[in-house]
Amino acid sequence: MSLSSVLVTLNNLFCAWKSNRYGINLIEMKREEELISIVVPVYNVCEYLDTCVESVINQTYCLWELILIDDESTDGSSKKCDEWSLRDKRIQVVHNQHCGPASARNVGIRIAKGDYLYFMDSDDWIEPDAMEFMLTGMHDTHADIVCCGIFFDYPIHSKKKAYVARDCVLSREEALKMIITGSLPSYLPLMLWRRDVVKEPYVDVPCYEDYATGYKWFAHARSVAMFTTAKYHYIQRNGSILHTNRKDKFLIEIYHNRHEYILQHQLMDEADSRVVTVKNFIKLAKDFARKKIDREERVAFACQVRENISRYLPVEFRQLGLKRWLRLQLLEISPSLFVRIV
Repeated sequence: MSLSSVLVTLNNLFCAWKSNRYGINLIEMKREEELISIVVPVYNVCEYLDTCVESVINQTYCLWELILIDDESTDGSSKKCDEWSLRDKRIQVVHNQHCGPASARNVGIRIAKGDYLYFMDSDDWIEPDAMEFMLTGMHDTHADIVCCGIFFDYPIHSKKKAYVARDCVLSREEALKMIITGSLPSYLPLMLWRRDVVKEPYVDVPCYEDYATGYKWFAHARSVAMFTTAKYHYIQRNGSILHTNRKDKFLIEIYHNRHEYILQHQLMDEADSRVVTVKNFIKLAKDFARKKIDREERVAFACQVRENISRYLPVEFRQLGLKRWLRLQLLEISPSLFVRIV
């Protein structure tokens, strides 16, 4: 028997003992109210998948189901998913037609049985007490969403990041402002969700699907609990979608859609939403201009941003601040000069 099989067996025995001892109710609630559905899309991550799944199996909180959505992997990941489902009855595998991570997560959402949803990427991993920590935080604060910090794991070091200075509970309006302005990243694996706030499906875009989706779920929450403690390990590898240079164009359409959604659901004043959108476009242009890619491509993208930002202008100097206002003026005057200077 392999070491991983032994660990799975020991963990299952521990969970059975724990369930009997506490009547399957670790924090004085019914079992059906305690089940966490963990949804993981899988596509060609054979090298990383065992670490991801083992981090779930080794959770100190045992009442979970792991839904692996295999998106027609071609590197052996499909077989690994099936092997894991045979080792632990809490693991369910769905072999999906290759349609991308958003479609895969939507499949997971539809079949999930839990009253809580958690989303992971298949090449990352979580701390052993991640589910217990977040679920306890949710009950202690009566929040609808719990958000933790993150570890950025590089080949030779790890960097921890928290998005608040201290643990706190935000109102829906405060949390929405954070996620829309980017002070809280739209990275959904940082968050545990009550099932009833996940009303819309994942938006099916080639990348940045979290950015296109998360703010909608925030709009349904009464409050969001924010913790400085990091529980998610985000593996930094060159081959992932978010490390390609051609992804930023999708954010342009996402920003437009987000502005329309905000107005439609009256989540923010129209003028305030315009200012936030302009700020995000300025940052998008700046970040792309600093990429180490062909200069003509950077200038072309700056021109594209200038064209799209025009529908939200004018905005006042005092609303942007000096640095952003100067960048906006430079972008409007000359995208080529903007790329050279910023």
